[in-house]
Amino acid sequence: MSGMGYLYRRARAEGDLAKLTHGFDWTGKICGVDEAVRDKPLLFWCTPNSEEGLTLLDGICVARCPSNQNERFFCPGPAVPFEVKEFLDPYHNKQEVVIGMRRNLTQKPSYPSVEAFGYCFPQEDLVLLQSVMDRTYVSSFTRQVILAGQGAAESWRFLVLVAIACIVIGYVFLFVIWHSFEKLVYGLIVAVQVALLAVAVVFLFVSFHPEHNFFFTYFSPPVARMSAWVCAGVAVLFWLLFAFLCCQGRESLAVTIDSVTATCEVIAEIPSMLVQPLLHSTVVVVVLIGLVYGFAWILSTGKVVPLGEPLEQSGIQIAGVHRNLEFTDGQWAAIAYWLFGLVWTFEIMNALGQFAISHAVVMSMVHQEDESHPMLHGYFVGITFHLGSIAFGAFVIGCLKLAAAAMSFVLNQARDEQGVQSTVAQVLCCCCLCTVACIERVLSMVNDLIYTDVALRSCGYIQAADHVVRVAASNPLTYAAIKAAATARCCPGLRVALGFRV
Repeated sequence: MSGMGYLYRRARAEGDLAKLTHGFDWTGKICGVDEAVRDKPLLFWCTPNSEEGLTLLDGICVARCPSNQNERFFCPGPAVPFEVKEFLDPYHNKQEVVIGMRRNLTQKPSYPSVEAFGYCFPQEDLVLLQSVMDRTYVSSFTRQVILAGQGAAESWRFLVLVAIACIVIGYVFLFVIWHSFEKLVYGLIVAVQVALLAVAVVFLFVSFHPEHNFFFTYFSPPVARMSAWVCAGVAVLFWLLFAFLCCQGRESLAVTIDSVTATCEVIAEIPSMLVQPLLHSTVVVVVLIGLVYGFAWILSTGKVVPLGEPLEQSGIQIAGVHRNLEFTDGQWAAIAYWLFGLVWTFEIMNALGQFAISHAVVMSMVHQEDESHPMLHGYFVGITFHLGSIAFGAFVIGCLKLAAAAMSFVLNQARDEQGVQSTVAQVLCCCCLCTVACIERVLSMVNDLIYTDVALRSCGYIQAADHVVRVAASNPLTYAAIKAAATARCCPGLRVALGFRV
C-alpha cells in the first residue's frame, strides 16, 4: 500500500486525466491538454449546419459550458477541397502542389448545455442530444454511463421500490426457513421423487399409446417406442439413485436441518449480522472506486498517440481523433503493480468481512459472550491480531485469480494472423486455466471455514486450512449438504455459522 501511495503521488505529478476523458475538437486537439487549448477543457458541439447536419468535426473547445443562447462561437463550416499549384523557379522546371481542405469559420449562437465527463451536452434540445450521442466521438464507456445515469434518474422510484422489495423478501425468506425449514426440505424431496416417477409414468404411457408419442415425429414406430421405454428407464434409474441418496444421507440431512435452525437462532442473537453485508459492500465499493480512480491516474502517465488511420469526414482527414496510449517499461511495471495491489486489497477486505462474521459467531456460540458490537469487535480483532492470516489468504486467492485471468488472456491471443487458433495451444491453455480456476473455486469455497477456524483456535492460515480440509474429508456428505444449503441462501453469516456447526 505504501508502494501504491508512492505511485499515486508520481502519477498525480506526471499524468493528466484529461488525456483519458476529454474530447477532441474539430482540428484533432484534446481539450484542456494540448497547448493551444489548455485553458479550454470542455468540448462543445455547435448547432448543426442546415446542409450537412452534425458531424464529428463540429466540436470546439470552450472554457465553460454555455447556459443560455446569448453567447456566440466560431464554428467550422462544410469542408471544401482546394488545390494550389506554384512554380518554384522562374524557368518553370520545379512545381509545388498543395492539396487540402478548407473550412470557413462562422459565428453561431450557443444553446443551454450541461457539463458531464468533460463534454457540454444539450440540456433542452433532446434531438440534438441524441444526434451528439449517435454521430460524434464519444467513447462507448462514456455513452453507456450517460445512458445508465439517464435511465436511473428517470426510474429512481422504481429502483428504490425494487431494493425495498428485495430486502423485505430476504427477511421473509429468512423467517420462513427459521420456522418451517424442515417441512420445506422434506417437501422438496417428496416433490422431486414424485416428479421423477411422474416422468417415468408419462413415458410408459406414451410407449403404449402411439398417438401421444412425440418420438414418432422423428423416428420410425419401433425406434420411437424403444426411445420412450429408454426415457422411462432413465427416469426410474434417477428416481432410484435419488431415493438411495436420501436414505444414505438422512443423518446428514438431519444435521443440515438442525444446523440451519441453530444458525437462524445465532443470527437472531446477533442482529448486526443482517446489515453487515450491506455496510461491508458499501465500504468495499467506495474503496474500489478510489483504487480505480488511482489506476486512471497511472494510465494517464502514458503518451497519447494517434490510433490507426486518420478519421475522414466530409472529405477531410483529421489524425488523432482515435487515441491510444503508449507506456514505457517502467510505466508497464507500475500498471502491473497497481493491478495486483487492487486485487489484493479487494480480497483482503472480503476476507476481513468473513473473519468478522466468523469471530462474532465463535464468541456467541463458544464463549457465550454477549457483546454490544460483535461485528465491530470482529473487525478490530481481525486487523489487530490476525491481519497476517487474512492478508495471506487474500494473497493466495488474488494470485490464483490473476493467474486465471492471465491464462484466459493468453488463450485469446494464441492465434495466427488469420485468427486461427492452434488446437494444441488451445488444449494446453484450457487445461491450465481449468486447473487454476478449480483450485481457486475450491479455496474460495472453504475460505469462510478457514477464517472460522482461525477465530476459534487462533492459529495461522495454513494450519487452519489443513484442519478444515481434514474435517471436510472425514465428513464429505454432511459438509456438502450443509455447504449447498448455505450457498443456496447466499448469506455470508449463514454460511459461516453452518460451517461452524460442522
